[in-house]
Amino acid sequence: MKHIIFLLLMVMTGFSLCMAEETEIVPREAKLPDMIMVGVQIIDSMEQEAYMKLWEEFFEIDEKVPEATGDAYYGISFATRNAEGKDAWGYMVATQVKSVDKLPEGLVSRKIPARNYIVFEHHGPVEKIGGLYEYIYGKYGQSGKHKLLYAESLERYDHRFKEGSEDSLVEIWVPVE
Repeated sequence: MKHIIFLLLMVMTGFSLCMAEETEIVPREAKLPDMIMVGVQIIDSMEQEAYMKLWEEFFEIDEKVPEATGDAYYGISFATRNAEGKDAWGYMVATQVKSVDKLPEGLVSRKIPARNYIVFEHHGPVEKIGGLYEYIYGKYGQSGKHKLLYAESLERYDHRFKEGSEDSLVEIWVPVE
C-alpha cells in the first residue's frame, strides 16, 4: 500500500501515460452512503515531495485511527479554500471510521455525503493509471453520459491492489448528478 504514493505523484502532478488504445470504458453506477473518513491532508500543494510525505505520514499513524472500518485506504481529492481564502486543491489520505469522537492529534476528519458515483476500474500496474484519469476527465466527461460533479472523488485501494502486478485493481469513484 505504501507504494500508492507513486500513483499519486503521477496523477497529481499531471504526469500521465496515454492509454494504448482508444477504447470505450464503461463505468458502473453506484451509490455510497454517508462516510466518515479520518487521515491526513494537504491543501494547495501540487509538489511531488508533499504527496510522498503525506502517504508516509499516514502509514506511520494509520494504526492509531480509532474505530476504523473496512479493508481499504482512500485517496480523496477535493476543492477547498486556502489560508488566504482563495480556491485551492486538497488531497486526503484516509480510512473510513465509525465516528470521530476521539481523534488523535495530527489526524483530521472529513464527511463524504451520500451521493451517486460512476466507478471506473484500473486494471494493471498503478504506473499506468494516468491514462484512465485522462479518459475520465477528457473523453468520458465530455460525452454527456453523466454530469460529473465538482465534489470529492475517491481512489479506493483494497485487497485487490497488488503493487506492480497486471492483476492489480484500483477503483476510481467519480461523483455524478
